[in-house]
Amino acid sequence: MEADPTFDVAIVGSGPAGLAVASRLVGRGLSLVLIEAGNADRDRQDEQDSLSAENEVGPKHPAAHLYRRRMLGGSSTVWGGRCIPFDQADYLIGGDGTGWPIDPAEIERHQRVAAEFLDCGEPQFDESAFETPAWWSRSPRIDLDLDLIERFSRPTNLWRKMRDSLRARSDLRLLADHVVVRVDLSSDGTRVEGLRTIDRRSGSGDLLRARHVVLACGGIETTRLLLASRNVQPRGIGNHSDQLGRHYMTHLIGDVGELDLSPAFDQARIDYRRTRDGIYARSLIRLSPALRLRERLPNAVWRPVSPPFWNPSHHDPILSAVHLAKAILPKEYHGHPAEALAQRNGWRDPAAHVANILRHPGTLAAYVPVIMAKRILARRKLPSVFLLRPDRHYRLEINAEQLPDPSSRITLGDSRDRWGMPRIRLDWQVNGATLEGVRQSLAHLAGLMPKHGVGRLLMQPDQVAEGLVSQGGHHIGTTRMGKSPERGVVDSDCTVFGVPNLHIAGASVFPTSGAVNPTLLLTCLAFRLADHLLARLAPAPVLRLPPPNPPRRVRSPSCPRSRPPCRPYPEGRRPTARPRRHHC
Repeated sequence: MEADPTFDVAIVGSGPAGLAVASRLVGRGLSLVLIEAGNADRDRQDEQDSLSAENEVGPKHPAAHLYRRRMLGGSSTVWGGRCIPFDQADYLIGGDGTGWPIDPAEIERHQRVAAEFLDCGEPQFDESAFETPAWWSRSPRIDLDLDLIERFSRPTNLWRKMRDSLRARSDLRLLADHVVVRVDLSSDGTRVEGLRTIDRRSGSGDLLRARHVVLACGGIETTRLLLASRNVQPRGIGNHSDQLGRHYMTHLIGDVGELDLSPAFDQARIDYRRTRDGIYARSLIRLSPALRLRERLPNAVWRPVSPPFWNPSHHDPILSAVHLAKAILPKEYHGHPAEALAQRNGWRDPAAHVANILRHPGTLAAYVPVIMAKRILARRKLPSVFLLRPDRHYRLEINAEQLPDPSSRITLGDSRDRWGMPRIRLDWQVNGATLEGVRQSLAHLAGLMPKHGVGRLLMQPDQVAEGLVSQGGHHIGTTRMGKSPERGVVDSDCTVFGVPNLHIAGASVFPTSGAVNPTLLLTCLAFRLADHLLARLAPAPVLRLPPPNPPRRVRSPSCPRSRPPCRPYPEGRRPTARPRRHHC
């Protein structure tokens, strides 16, 4: 790489957060550089070498390199497209009782531009988004909330969406295939001087200088880079209070029981539906924020789902066909801990799945054109296969909040990858407060569902909570936002405490994890960070005042002279037919 000038802003990472920042800063009179360790093609070998953890992470958490992409577009290339906002209670409740050091309105004002960026339509996340809202949206409910919906992106590979417009910009330079291996600070540790990079194609290294740096590498990789930048701060940048890498959170997922819907419940409402603006969306079940605040419970959302694809006892040819088709997809989609645990219980039997298909070939044949049109060929794709069941019997799936715990953390190991970067050690811990909160939430849910006419839930809360596993693609909290340097890594503007020109974009800054996919929220925060940078860096507009105009004289309609303009006659006086002297 030839010698670079000093850029105004260097953005490391081209996933949703990095591209959101870049899209807001282009065209604002700044010089920008977007640095990506990969390129448009996925390099699985490099991902396995560079993104893996040094240690075994355990059976309930996926391998560290899964659900991550070292390529242009980042995690948006593997994203399912789910978009849901935090609710107000998510900002208030935290494991240490501090919550978020920011007014939620400061985040929510960016929802519209974030929703447009992610292609999920209008930022309307309740039943009123549909042409015909469900019956429950018209009835007030106490303690049970059935009004929340999740919207789905196309799903959108954000690099494919934005590459033409970004490549055409003269103020943005793209550096693909450049691995950032260290953030260099000034000798006093108070400013970033540059980024040490390695060109993957040539192996050469260089120092890239920038006035401001935004790290948007994902919750794990951003943390690794900060921990590995130890030339000035021996414990890593931002580790002033031993918070860096701690409070690592994902979400807890799994089946929590069997749900029998009430005959009065319109089960079509739990299927995928189109909103008024044509977006696929689906209703969720959750406890009301008021109940959660009253009982100090972690958040959780529930979805009725089809029987496990991999368990042939469902006897459904469509579900069996989906299971067999998933075998050819990337490992993320058929190697999740929940499925691995099920397969160890003997639920994987290819012959039984083939038998299901042969037993009802007509049912599968009739469904193939539907799934081809809606999921394979359509530009806006049906998010997943969900089948309404005549017996109204479903599994109930949970996506639960993990409360922050400082013992759940990411540290550096002893081995290094091919670029000389230390590999991580990932120690994912779920504390007793989280599990107890999930148990209490399930107990409340089981009592409220029949009371509100939804149905009957069969489960054992104590057994269910212990069986939950990690949602592999959500890496949250490792560079958390805090009110002070003693409580976090970054401040409310996502700027690293003590290093005013170093900023972080992504879910790693979340102080709490909530219970929903983090993509929408992290995109809102990325746009907010970009506005913060614009306020600090954008050239002030030159105020050009118009030249002062000489006072204009009003011309009398009866004045026979055209120049100069004349004053009107005084009130009550009229000109004579032959004025001896022009009044003006």
